[in-house]
Amino acid sequence: MFDWLIVGAGFAGSVLAERIASQRQESVLLIDRRNHIGGNAYDCYDEAGILVHRYGPHIFHTNARSIIDYLSQFTEWRPYEHRVLSSVDGKLLPIPINLDTINRLYDLELTPEQLEEFFASRRETVEEVRTAEDVVVSTVGRELYEKFFRGYTRKQWGVDPAQLSKSVT
Repeated sequence: MFDWLIVGAGFAGSVLAERIASQRQESVLLIDRRNHIGGNAYDCYDEAGILVHRYGPHIFHTNARSIIDYLSQFTEWRPYEHRVLSSVDGKLLPIPINLDTINRLYDLELTPEQLEEFFASRRETVEEVRTAEDVVVSTVGRELYEKFFRGYTRKQWGVDPAQLSKSVT
């Protein structure tokens, strides 16, 4: 007989089970429909002995030292710097669009204060914002929309941003 039954062995269920067992000294039965813990962040060794992530990569983000310390009891960390680049006009540029993106794309040396002015000079007035295209064009202008957002959004959603609700942006 167990004091607790927790259904779902992903991050939340696993942490809850561990906290109850270690802090309250109560017994926990943790069950999951899969035959492993960790949810979609589960990894395992393949036949060649290579550690693989079965459900695709999952990058863990936190600035909380207490969370890192807690999780370090159960895992080793692999340093990783996540960078997303887009090929635009023959240049690999960081996305989402930021100061570095604009400066490298247009060979500028804008300051953070000047970036908002830059966007303001490019954005277009949209009478009624209804679509994903409207949101982006009214925020950064048509040129950046075409260079960065239109193709990516079409690939991601399988439809043109002009047909997507503004709620997806």
